[in-house]
Amino acid sequence: MATIPLIRAINAGLTKSFDEDEKVILLGLAASAGSAYGYFLGFDKKYGKDRVLDMPLAETMYTTFAIGAAMAGFRPIVEFMFGDFATYGCEGIANIAAKQRYNTGGQFSCPVTYLLPIGKGKSGCTHTQNNEAWFANVPGLKVCAPTYPAEVQAYLQASVRDDDPVLFYFDKSQLGLMGEVPDDLPVPTLEKGTLKMKEGKDITLIGYHSALVNATAAAEEFEKETGLSVEILNTVMLVPFDTAAIYESVKKTGKVLLVTEAPERNSMMQCLSALIAENCLESLKKPVKRVGAHNAPSAFGDTGPKFLYPSKEDYLAALKELAK
Repeated sequence: MATIPLIRAINAGLTKSFDEDEKVILLGLAASAGSAYGYFLGFDKKYGKDRVLDMPLAETMYTTFAIGAAMAGFRPIVEFMFGDFATYGCEGIANIAAKQRYNTGGQFSCPVTYLLPIGKGKSGCTHTQNNEAWFANVPGLKVCAPTYPAEVQAYLQASVRDDDPVLFYFDKSQLGLMGEVPDDLPVPTLEKGTLKMKEGKDITLIGYHSALVNATAAAEEFEKETGLSVEILNTVMLVPFDTAAIYESVKKTGKVLLVTEAPERNSMMQCLSALIAENCLESLKKPVKRVGAHNAPSAFGDTGPKFLYPSKEDYLAALKELAK
């Protein structure tokens, strides 16, 4: 068992994937330099320049190039400096990669993993967007959003192994988040992706990324103040949603708080709210409560993080409202 930061978990997941299969290749900006974040530093020397490919500022090009490589038998990992830049690769991701299995009658799959750093920061409205819900609406894509180091490492390996295109989102504001990672960490499939982080009986809290981290801190404070207990679920897989564990928890507690740092409108948590209402309505003691970011662009500097995104106090207030 080792305690490592999230950025090390990304490195470990990539390393294990490269060691496991020589067909795994990496395409990205400054790939040979380890990327802007350094999570594959030294890969070019260890694995060679045939497997670690420096790409120009042309996401549209190398996103499509990766699809050709995947159909030729490789397992490309496509790195974007910011998740926002997936808009440049949207044609390849949404209209080509996502449709290959369908358009070829199952003869071809497209095993491409897209590394997408998202989350709040000081770098303005085109470098901080949470765009996971945009792509979740595209049939043929899988969307993975792990939060803590152990699941980041495990689900990154699982994404690279998977035969379908996977958008692998991680929170760049949490790269220093520490967590325990077992030495014999099992690699899951992408079909089961709702993890129970904590048992509880009064309220179900569901989220991912920074929202989950901060809401968990709020839940600890809430429990000390009220004596009530909060069950915490971590939605690692956003597509497909692993709803069985979610419905089981909701039917037990009858009260639900959904948290996200994406804009609240049309977010993944709005989708999940509808699913809970459709499948657990008779078990709900109160309407589902959601807390998300404001529907506004993020400003440069401290303004965006300070005013756009929910705080621990916002999550605490929501829990107290549900407890009434």
